[in-house]
Amino acid sequence: MPRLLVFLLVAACASAPRPRVERADQLPRHRYPLAGPVGALVVDAAAFARLAGPLRADMESDLARFDIREPESLKDRLFILALLDALDNRWPEALARVDQVAAVETKPADKAMTGLTIRVWTDAIAHGGTVDAFRAALDRKLATMPFDLVRGHLSTLRTMSQVFTPDVCRQLVESEIGKHLDNGALNLEQAQAIAFQRYAVVRLVPVGAIIDQSLGARGIQPQAEE
Repeated sequence: MPRLLVFLLVAACASAPRPRVERADQLPRHRYPLAGPVGALVVDAAAFARLAGPLRADMESDLARFDIREPESLKDRLFILALLDALDNRWPEALARVDQVAAVETKPADKAMTGLTIRVWTDAIAHGGTVDAFRAALDRKLATMPFDLVRGHLSTLRTMSQVFTPDVCRQLVESEIGKHLDNGALNLEQAQAIAFQRYAVVRLVPVGAIIDQSLGARGIQPQAEE
């Protein structure tokens, strides 16, 4: 094939508009077969890595191939990637993803809370990544929060900080997802929930006491006490 024709074909493909997606059912249906107990995915790094690889590839592919205009589908894919980036210590990328989610979010409280702990961890990592750095970063972030708007969300976060342990996260996944698998495979919603629980085990549980203390000092009550 003549070189000029090849160039023109490549250029035409590169400039072709992405298909516009207005509904969630216009996107590919992703499934993730399991090779072991579903609960292991949140406590076993190797088991989670076997899910994270194809999950990341699918989310990046969907965002690259489609012009996704359905807000929830777009936010889901961006947030999954933000969680995976945070778990991989790719903090600038994780922060950029949550900024994209926030830009799409229309509910003021959800916008204010978008990626809160990812934002705090990004700040903490920039200041050494220690427990004390996390505490200081959380204090800085909370000082900017509209408490009257996000009190309910912060209450949920405080509850999680008190009750989440690796075993609690594993049991949640086993009880809420394990009995709803489709022929031994996860759907995208289930994979997203597992990614969040894995993030909780790695990034929330170690600083749970700090989150609890910081929110308690600001009068945020856990849900169980409301």
